[in-house]
Amino acid sequence: MPNPIVVFGLSGTGKSFVARLISEKFGYRWLRSDEIRKELAGIKPSQSAKAPFGEGIYTQDMTERVYREMINRAKELVRSGEKVVLDATFLKRWQRDLVKKNFEKPLFILVTASDDAVRKRLEKRVDVSDADFSVYLKQKEVFEPPEEVSYVELNTERPSEEVLSILKDLIKD
Repeated sequence: MPNPIVVFGLSGTGKSFVARLISEKFGYRWLRSDEIRKELAGIKPSQSAKAPFGEGIYTQDMTERVYREMINRAKELVRSGEKVVLDATFLKRWQRDLVKKNFEKPLFILVTASDDAVRKRLEKRVDVSDADFSVYLKQKEVFEPPEEVSYVELNTERPSEEVLSILKDLIKD
């Protein structure tokens, strides 16, 4: 049974870029927390739900629903033989523990970028995600370092070809 790849980190660091590469180049089904959140809230992916950190559709209760739903969908896909990449911030230990409880050997990839690169990306972003730079800064404050999982750190400021090369080395399917 295939284990999922967990692409995690703060908003704007390039998680979706990395998850998209994994999906397109390696045949993984891409599960995005942003899409699941809006689906559960009854909002179209293209519709903005911007809210201050922890408010609107970004409350703690909704976040718990989103992560549980994402894990349940991943389990179903994996049971049917599919490879899955999970794309979410996984800011908190309990979120990463949820993956560990449900999958034997997930591959965790912590995606990083400098504050300056993130600011530039988020200023230009048109995406299902509603995060802006103020959300990124709040996430940075509450992020619980992933000491409970082994992970690979991947800085997305390097050229795309280099990111893809690193992924090829990591993903041995």
